[in-house]
Amino acid sequence: MTACHRFVVLVDDMRVAYFNPNKFDREFDGITKDRLMKAAKVLKASTKRHLAAQIGRGKTTGINRPVYKSGDYAGSTWTAREAGRMMKSVRIVEKKTKTGRVSKKQNTRVYVGHFTAFYADIFEYYRPFLRPAWNESLPQIMTLIGAGQKIGLETTTDRM
Repeated sequence: MTACHRFVVLVDDMRVAYFNPNKFDREFDGITKDRLMKAAKVLKASTKRHLAAQIGRGKTTGINRPVYKSGDYAGSTWTAREAGRMMKSVRIVEKKTKTGRVSKKQNTRVYVGHFTAFYADIFEYYRPFLRPAWNESLPQIMTLIGAGQKIGLETTTDRM
């Protein structure tokens, strides 16, 4: 065990205890991944609710169009139009490294849109659905991940 992997902890009666935090990394990573996945599911459900309120549901809410058969873009899959495509594109993605492990810097995300629903960010700009979903589900997410207080800046007057 090297010095960088060992921490000295002073106990109340001034004994020295050696603590190896790397021993618990796997356990903490598993718990963290589970909590992040639960939080992502809450955000996904809230996003779908807000998106459904924006675009509606039912047979009369959209226009379907097949892939272009002629012209410059004939055969391109992104020319097709399917009603509800953006609603179906709401998904949870775990970013992984090249070795197949979930990266610590890029882990769990909620995505809306893909190459056939490329207009999701335009729709979000004019008729927001993801930002209100985040604001609505933030208290529940904070509870799920175990954060005690809302993310933000503390004021100095609270400490006095």
